[in-house]
Amino acid sequence: MQDRVDRLNRVMQENLAGMRIIKAFWRRDYERIRFERANEDLSRATRTAFQFIEASSPVLFFVMNMSLAAILWFGSQQIGSGQTNVGQVVSVVNYALRVSMSMSMFSFIITSFSRTKASADRIGEIMRIRDVSEETGAADPNLAVTKGKVEFRHVTFSFPDKDEPVLKDISFTVNPGEKLAIIGATGAGKTSLFLLLPRLFDVQSGEILIDDSPITAYPVKNLRDGIGFIPQTPFLFSGTIRENIAWGNTGAAEEEIIRAAEDAQIHAAICNFPDRYDTRVGQKGVNLSGGQKQRISIARALVRKPKILLMDDSTSALDAETESRLLEAIRRYRCTTILITQKISTARMADKICLIDDGRIAALGTHEELLEASPLYRKIAESQSGKEWHYAR
Repeated sequence: MQDRVDRLNRVMQENLAGMRIIKAFWRRDYERIRFERANEDLSRATRTAFQFIEASSPVLFFVMNMSLAAILWFGSQQIGSGQTNVGQVVSVVNYALRVSMSMSMFSFIITSFSRTKASADRIGEIMRIRDVSEETGAADPNLAVTKGKVEFRHVTFSFPDKDEPVLKDISFTVNPGEKLAIIGATGAGKTSLFLLLPRLFDVQSGEILIDDSPITAYPVKNLRDGIGFIPQTPFLFSGTIRENIAWGNTGAAEEEIIRAAEDAQIHAAICNFPDRYDTRVGQKGVNLSGGQKQRISIARALVRKPKILLMDDSTSALDAETESRLLEAIRRYRCTTILITQKISTARMADKICLIDDGRIAALGTHEELLEASPLYRKIAESQSGKEWHYAR
């Protein structure tokens, strides 16, 4: 029954979170039928459970009461024949009641355990995951990211419980202050590469170095304090816009929050709101547009003043002019920038471009170098620019 409750809650959560897409695709009837099926499964399991309980309880009480009646009858017979006395019979009845109550409590405990088993299994999946923040073996507790140099040395990575690696023999170097653009097809492993830098996952083989020190030598807090991470799908918390931006640096002053918003190209939009920075953000930013959520997420990363800035396709909802101003503003920050993008126009603004294909680096260099040396990059550029690129061989 608890399994069915869990399944019904999942369906309800998906329907509430995806209400707009359900309406846009006119899938209301389909989702209603899916909910009714889950609800009917829960109803059927609940009926079965309660029918068993309601049928077994009278039988158990009948047996218990008949046992007490038998004790009293045999006790009265023995009292009459002088073999026992009333006190002994009362003691036996009292003991019988205590034993029956203990058995009832034991069955109640068993029922509680069976009801919580489904939830315990789900919680156990999370509790068994070991977070790297639990590690205490960092070589230098005072080691922190100061320059922002990033180096991958023959890194291979696969997700837990997966045999096939998503990154294979990745090697590149980004010097402090440089900007590296990463492009590639969907599923090529671009986001997986980002997850390794803040140690959300650890590599299976190879090594990642920051400022020429192995990433495992850094205390996790110090490492992540030096990184500004902007995810592919922006996530905002319930609260005000100011609180969401300051979430990246709780000690940030008002001037720093405004500066980060200006550099993220969201300050003007915030000033148009009636409550400006005190405007309440709905759950997951439901009352904001996609571009506004992206820029607030960028401001949240910039207010940290990170040494390494990771942008996971976080300008996809911005127009070309706003994106250009944003990237130009980021240049004023003394940080190494690694950005994932699908747009050649954005990649051209980087110092180097890394083309990833099927988990491997297919090409690495400037826009001009890749146009000349990589047929795959040239094909991507031609598909976006609409013109054919020719190079003398």
